[in-house]
Amino acid sequence: MLITPIYKINNISEINKIGQINNTSGFSESSVSEQVPFKDVFTQALNDYKDADKQVNNDIYMLATGQSDDLHNLMINTKKAEMSLELFVQLRNKAVDAYKELMNMGI
Repeated sequence: MLITPIYKINNISEINKIGQINNTSGFSESSVSEQVPFKDVFTQALNDYKDADKQVNNDIYMLATGQSDDLHNLMINTKKAEMSLELFVQLRNKAVDAYKELMNMGI
């Protein structure tokens, strides 16, 4: 990891130089870093929801059969599953909105 020293900015054009790596290709650090495709983010959000839902179902089963009395963790896991579902739905909504915008573009 490269630590960029702090220095005084004399004019606005120097702001563009901040964060750039002095290498032969001329790419900045952010453009060189690996980017995660949207498909992977979407898949990970879905898998997180599925895992959280399985955990909640397991906790409910354990509580109902008397094998556990840990209501606190059940409520925490329920909230995690709810938040995972909300994230997944919001990602889906953003993808649908982007698709609709692309379809409405004139060529």
